[in-house]
Amino acid sequence: MVKALRQWLDNHELPAIITAVLGVVVTISVLMVAVGYLVARQ
Repeated sequence: MVKALRQWLDNHELPAIITAVLGVVVTISVLMVAVGYLVARQ
């Protein structure tokens, strides 16, 4: 698995890493907003 991951990183490099990081950040932000909205409604 480590070998496959390293090969994937070698093939895709920076754009894929940036996309993955942005995706995680956006997902966490949306979850925080949704939870905050639900908590504030109660």
